[in-house]
Amino acid sequence: MTNRLVALIILYCVFLMPVVSVDARSLDEIKKSKEIRIGISPIHPSVCSAEPPDCRTDCQISGPAYDAVMAFVSTLGKDITPRFLRIGWDEQFFNKDGKTVRDAVYTPELLASGQVDLYPNNLSVNAWRSQKLDFVTLFPSRRMVIVNRSRMAQFKTPSDLAGKVAAIEKDTSYHTWMQEQNQGIFASNPILIRLMLTHDCLNAVDKGEVDFTIVDSDAAIWAVRHQYKQSDMAFPVGTTDENGWAFRKEDKDLQDAVRTFFKAQRADDNSALNRIWQKYYSMSLTQFIQLVGSISE
Repeated sequence: MTNRLVALIILYCVFLMPVVSVDARSLDEIKKSKEIRIGISPIHPSVCSAEPPDCRTDCQISGPAYDAVMAFVSTLGKDITPRFLRIGWDEQFFNKDGKTVRDAVYTPELLASGQVDLYPNNLSVNAWRSQKLDFVTLFPSRRMVIVNRSRMAQFKTPSDLAGKVAAIEKDTSYHTWMQEQNQGIFASNPILIRLMLTHDCLNAVDKGEVDFTIVDSDAAIWAVRHQYKQSDMAFPVGTTDENGWAFRKEDKDLQDAVRTFFKAQRADDNSALNRIWQKYYSMSLTQFIQLVGSISE
């Protein structure tokens, strides 16, 4: 058999093969498929945890974001099965080339391809993310500066961050805020930024290896109460953020369903979400929202 004939046979077989494509899905398509696909990112236990550490699809997931999304899934009907994909934080924003391009307008590949229907990871809304995603707000939050207790005297106001060494996770809202300060008021004495995973950032602060890190107020409360005994909250920076779940821009029906769910949950003191927050934070979601509102700008 000649090489040319072999090539023609292979080409013929390729054309006969069924084409399998995965596309982004609406709420109706989710219900028809009886499956909702969730991209979960265990950036910190205040969001969720996933075991074993190297798992991707067959993970044991626990934590507030997991419980919250399961509560939402239960409202879609008993026959809807959640399927979780464990993803890295930055992966939520990757384009087709596996890169985050902040200034570009595109739908992140996990959502565009239909591998994932939503991100329930308490993402903060900012300008570059809003070019790629739509958000439904669950709660307001503040960015809290976390420092080692032995260094608290060095941190009185946000201006004290200039020239300090910070550990931060890439493409978090905290990373964006630091970069903005370094390009603005800290340009002559910038924050020295070390990129690492969030739990490593908090560990580095607790061990005195860096000067500070920044996390959202829910993670800050969790961290200093449950994990890091040598660390404490110094002060908030920036304005109040809106934190919530993220979606493909076209999926308005799914966004509306989540928005209705959140509204009903916040209005009921004994709702599933209020009970989840009481379990993990020793305060209800409603009380947390009131606490954040009491923190001055």
